[in-house]
Amino acid sequence: MAESVEVHSADGSFMNMLKYDGRYYVTHFVGNVKDHLAAIDVMDVREDDTFILSYPKSGTHWAFTLASMLRTGETAYRGSPTFLDYTDMQTIDNLPSPRVLATHLTFDFMPKQVKEGKGKVVAIFRNPKDVITSLRTFGKKMDHKDFQKVYKTTWEGLLEFYMDGRIFYGSWFEYIQNWDKVRREHKETNILYLTYEDMIPDLRSHVQKLAVFLEVTFGPEFLDTVTEKCTFRNMVTEATKAVAPSKQWKDMTSQKTLPIYRKGEVGDWKNFFTVSQNEQFDQVYKEKIETSSFSFRFE
Repeated sequence: MAESVEVHSADGSFMNMLKYDGRYYVTHFVGNVKDHLAAIDVMDVREDDTFILSYPKSGTHWAFTLASMLRTGETAYRGSPTFLDYTDMQTIDNLPSPRVLATHLTFDFMPKQVKEGKGKVVAIFRNPKDVITSLRTFGKKMDHKDFQKVYKTTWEGLLEFYMDGRIFYGSWFEYIQNWDKVRREHKETNILYLTYEDMIPDLRSHVQKLAVFLEVTFGPEFLDTVTEKCTFRNMVTEATKAVAPSKQWKDMTSQKTLPIYRKGEVGDWKNFFTVSQNEQFDQVYKEKIETSSFSFRFE
């Protein structure tokens, strides 16, 4: 069973999380973690299910919106996805098809049927400096107790938690190492890998790639419309107008709207990292990611 833990940084910052089997989870993860992970493992997957997998603040909602439009043929903004992590299995089972589900869990926690090749997995990745920067600014908008005790701490404390892996969903470096293993060993063709930094300047080609992967046959005019609807500028506008789609989101921010999108820029980390912090981060990055099959653009 998961245990409630409190971790501290050198400057006195602290946060509360759930810890199970050596991994950290948000306190609003379903149930006792163990049982819900077991339920996900045996989940009945449909052929037209799409799973968006990402480390937090790496483009989850963006990829969800793109996949939803392509799956349904409708270009209405859909807000926030249903997360496997925070939704009970009965609710997930009762969702109409086509389901587009999201999670911050790694691929090894996906349903057995997904690992056997059923359904589609869209994995989206972002450079780790902009991830932590986005986590910082995102958390400042939150009123939920999870975020008040984490992201409203000092920048130095948050960066320490992040680099040590003592944060929700653990180390970004281990997350990437886990995906390196998937790339080597997963023999099915049901995973598409996307990179946030590549999508920013050339969204249209990625919409095309995603459409081919999802095996939808819309013409170029529809794909052009999806691209325009999902530019980061337009996503920011839509999120500002959209009422938070669930009580969970409404409880997290007093503004009652989705606090998801901000700048969509590559390199905003430069406004947060000191020279010393950047040098330290680069050293850790080199040590842990040097042999990775993934590469990231930082500006």
